Order: sequence, then structure tokens, then C-alpha cells
Amino acid sequence: MATQHDKIFKQLLRVFLEDFLRLVAPQALERLDLSAPELLDKELFAEGPHGRRRELDLLVRVRTTAGSPLLIHVEIEARASPRMELRLWRYRIQIQARYDMPVLTIVIYLKRGHPGVCLKTRESGLGPDFPELRYISFGLEGCSAAEYLARPETLAWALAALMDPGSWSRAELKMACLRRIAGLKSRIDPFLLVDCVENYLQLEPWEVAEFEALHSRRENKEVRAVTMTWSEKLEDKGRIEGIVKGRGEGVREILLLQLTERFGPLPESTRRQVEEISSFQRLTRLAKRILTAHSLEEMGLA
Repeated sequence: MATQHDKIFKQLLRVFLEDFLRLVAPQALERLDLSAPELLDKELFAEGPHGRRRELDLLVRVRTTAGSPLLIHVEIEARASPRMELRLWRYRIQIQARYDMPVLTIVIYLKRGHPGVCLKTRESGLGPDFPELRYISFGLEGCSAAEYLARPETLAWALAALMDPGSWSRAELKMACLRRIAGLKSRIDPFLLVDCVENYLQLEPWEVAEFEALHSRRENKEVRAVTMTWSEKLEDKGRIEGIVKGRGEGVREILLLQLTERFGPLPESTRRQVEEISSFQRLTRLAKRILTAHSLEEMGLA
């Protein structure tokens, strides 16, 4: 199940998709039409013949400037892992088999990983008849926060919170990120940007005093205003999410009962899959599908 941090990052990428592509794939962006991106359903993909099934982090259908369809697949990883390339390769094969169109694959490493953006290739190891995987890797931890705060892309100012502070203390880095965001002069709602900074750059108790001293300075008046607005919206969001969560838990229980009644006692793996679904909309779609499905395999829950 996705952590709260994962959810924040996924929302950020959906809203600031163009900024993200400008940071990691500027040459590809020049050939893309992002006027009507389509977020595809987070369908479950197997990690291997015996691996668990999981949702892709982000799968978006766009068009090139020539009118051809293209899928953008993004995976967000807490830290780099030697197994990640194999997972990406398996996902690519399954995505292309399902949608039959080119895929731009990007993996973001919040920690470890090669710093910055680099193009990587993984050979299939099965000969020339089997496709290799070319993908973009974006390692945040080793990047210079100051360099990204100097960039024009709004998303970069939030991502800087996960980067190397250089000569700054962590409290100074947090203030620098919030000051950049608070200076927005456009109609962009800064909530998600501030939410990223607040969640990914949480200060230790001994760092809080330094941050509070910076926070109280006259020149940081705009920062105080934007963080106060963030706090108020967070309270409202928490109340709404509490209501949605309650509805989701109710639908989940009904779904499990319906599945048992239709297909008999459920395997533990199926029960676990249902319990891991956090999307109220996906739970509702599955509940409707029971009316016409003939097996758990057809439901995608085998």
C-alpha cells in the first residue's frame, strides 16, 4: 500500500507533469502535446510469474505533436535497488502488450541512485529478437538544491527539499524552498508544493528552533502566510479524507462479502489485494464488475 509520502509525490507529478518532463526529458517534451493528458486506471501489473501484483505509480497517455499516441510511465522509489531495472523491463512488456503503443519510462529515486538525470539501457539478455529497455533515471538525493531552486520550473522548488543542501543547514534549505514557493506570482495553488516540502523535509527537534528564528524574520512574511494557508487547507483535507476513508472501508467490506458469495472462500492473496486497494473509485468498479465476471482471474484478483 502506498505511503502518505508516495501519494503526495504522485499528486505532485500529475499536476506538474509538464514541469516534470521539462526537468527530466526536455528534448522529448518538445515533441509532445500535453493539452489533453489522460491518466489511465492504476491497473495491477505482476512483478513476475510468482510476484505480487501492484499498481503502477503513474501511467499517462498523451500525443506527440505529429498526432501519435504515447504512454508515459513513472515509478517512484524510496531508494535505488538492483532489482528495479528488471521490474521496469517487465512492466514495459506488459504495458506494450496491453496498449500496443510506445512507452517513455522514467524512474525517480528519492534516495541513493545516480544523482540527477541520466539515460540508461538494460539488455534483455535474450538475444536481438527481444527488446532492450531504455529508460530515464532521476536521482534526487545527490542533486544540488541551490541549482534546482534557481530553475524556472515551479516543481523544481519543491523537489529541492529532497536534495543536497550544500552549505545550507536543513532549516535554511526548508526556508529557501518555502520562500521560492511563496514568491509565486501566478494562479498556481501552492498547496501541493508546500505539502511536499513540509513532508519530505521534516526537521529534527534541534533544528526547529533555527527554522522558527528564520520564520519570524520580517522578510519571510510571505512564507508565514503560505504556510498558514497550507495548515488550514490540511485540516479541511483531513476532514474530507476521513469521510472518504470511511466510505472506502464500507465498500471494501461489501466487496469481500460479494466476492465470497459469488466465488466461494477467497484465497488469502485475493483478500490481501482487496485490502490494499486505497481508491474508492476502484473498489466501486470492482463491486460492479462482479455482476458479469465469471472468475477471480477475470476480476484481476487471482
